[in-house]
Amino acid sequence: MTHAYDEIFLDDAMETLGGAVEYATLFSDVGGQEFLDLFIASGVAEEFGRGNVKYISGMSGIELAKIVLKICGKKTSDIIEIPYLDYPAEYWIGWILAYYQWYTGKSFSVIVKKISYEKLENLYGVLHEADQSKAVTVFDEIMNLKSETNLAKHRKEKNLSQSQLAKATNVSVRSIQLYEQRKADINKAQYNNLMALSKVLGCNVEDLLE
Repeated sequence: MTHAYDEIFLDDAMETLGGAVEYATLFSDVGGQEFLDLFIASGVAEEFGRGNVKYISGMSGIELAKIVLKICGKKTSDIIEIPYLDYPAEYWIGWILAYYQWYTGKSFSVIVKKISYEKLENLYGVLHEADQSKAVTVFDEIMNLKSETNLAKHRKEKNLSQSQLAKATNVSVRSIQLYEQRKADINKAQYNNLMALSKVLGCNVEDLLE
């Protein structure tokens, strides 16, 4: 497997991103998911993921976080050193994200779309003392899970069961099930069925397409 950048920089990258997430979430009043989103939106995540030494090895976690927050117009704390907190969950989240991005070569934006900060928090208890390879296995499983179809999302937003939707649209329950399981291609569904579904669900036909 080809990794994102030379392994000699990996430890520095993991420590830097771990410190950045810890600083942002514990000392700068920024939510965990918010910081990951800002990290990506700022363009710093892309450079970090490419192995730009300026970011992965040339600065501390605090400095990295401050750059991200400054680019995005957020206030930063005045602290210049993080008090020793015995590697809290916040640190581990940045640390393991840096490892997984390096290992897989996937962009942070792709990873974070599937593995949210909340999911990482929930996994901390079972993974933070395990070898990184265990986290890679778990994260790969999450990344490979297919997201809900647009049809399923809109149906659930309307609090309708599949049978209720079928009754309201005269589209068979079996067809709805097949569309939601991606065993039938909704993009090739009959137009009158798509119109009926979109009307009941209060959306446009194109909102149901994959």
